[in-house]
Amino acid sequence: MREGPRFSSAKDQLSEYFAVYFDRGSPLGSLRRIHAYSVSADTLTTVALAGTLFFSISPEAAKSQITLYLGLTMAPFAIVSPILSPALDRGKVARRLVLLISAVVRIVAALAMANNVHSMLIFPLALTVLISSKLYLVAKAALVPELLGYGADMSQTDTKPIGPSSILVKANSQLSMLGAGVGIVAGIFGASILKIPQIGAPWILRIEVIPLVLMLGELSVLAREARRLDKAVVKKYPATVAEDFQPSPIPDAPSLSPASGNGYSTTLLASAAMAVLRSGVGFFTFLIAFSLKRANSSAYEYGLVLLASAAGAILATATTPKVRLLIREQQLLLSALVVETVCAIVAAYFANLPSQIGLALIVGWVAASGKLSFDAIVQHHISQDQHGRIFAKYEMRFQMAWVAGALVPTLITLPLRSGDAIVASSALVAALFFATGRAALRSRE
Repeated sequence: MREGPRFSSAKDQLSEYFAVYFDRGSPLGSLRRIHAYSVSADTLTTVALAGTLFFSISPEAAKSQITLYLGLTMAPFAIVSPILSPALDRGKVARRLVLLISAVVRIVAALAMANNVHSMLIFPLALTVLISSKLYLVAKAALVPELLGYGADMSQTDTKPIGPSSILVKANSQLSMLGAGVGIVAGIFGASILKIPQIGAPWILRIEVIPLVLMLGELSVLAREARRLDKAVVKKYPATVAEDFQPSPIPDAPSLSPASGNGYSTTLLASAAMAVLRSGVGFFTFLIAFSLKRANSSAYEYGLVLLASAAGAILATATTPKVRLLIREQQLLLSALVVETVCAIVAAYFANLPSQIGLALIVGWVAASGKLSFDAIVQHHISQDQHGRIFAKYEMRFQMAWVAGALVPTLITLPLRSGDAIVASSALVAALFFATGRAALRSRE
């Protein structure tokens, strides 16, 4: 059967879009490839650990294992924030070197975990993977404004100007959408492998090495293209470019230090709202997981909840840049808290599986949207030479919030209706606090 002209045209347009999106001649294109490989590896690790620490044992045994694992998730930030994150602020070469080290460590740790899935060694090895993964996320967040700067410095002057925060939100959302899509595919693949007898978690961890090796190759491409563009910028601006030139992250973006008045206050207030959204993700994830496990629910029901959460993240990345054209990031965060409050109240009223699937979508949506807004606030209000330690500091706080939220349903048996009510009340209090805080900041301007 011959392809119709409309189908061929759509296929050609899609191919052209992906060719531009993942263009190796663009540093952002290389970063997108790197992010896709990293997310797929992280997802496979999560599936392997879930099969080992949660689904294969009883609910009571799972509680002790999960509590230990949640404690371990805190440790990476104790290392990344005060020790490793200052390295990210030493320049673009240091940030790319951190990405390289992260990939190499994860390869070695994944292979070691594959041979120790039923040993207590799985915990220190999982800790190593988590540290490397979180270090990658911090380095990636610090790299985005730098890579956007190449486009700003080499772009045509007659292009339509876009606000710096809008550019950052769009760039962050594209990476988040890519991560969500890749995560779904990798999660389905990993879950399928997990169900095959005599294969399971060890082979998931061995397969994980493949995207990490591809990530190493793409890092060399990123470094090569960045060097080429550095030379192009120096050639274009020979009188103004210093030897240690780093492209400006966004045209006309302010350069504020963390101690510069409202810039710091805005970031701090936004981080409080984001911490509540992140704690809601941890709380709801383990609330629904233990509820389904106690009810001996099928893997199909687990899958629906996880798929809804991932769909919410994808929805956020698709809608947040468009909404950002209408309202500011602070208003986006406040809206996210209000939406979570209303939807959690509705879910608590019905307290059945469909309502929880719907709430999973909303929780994933508002958390992803809030994170995009928060990243843009930091990238816009904080000077680039502070991004490494600032992102590491706040990611540590968000992880603490996630763990605190997750520990509650892990240690205390809660019915779904009570859990949903907790989600609603915490989001409502955070929304009121955030609204009054914003009003106070505006009165000081």
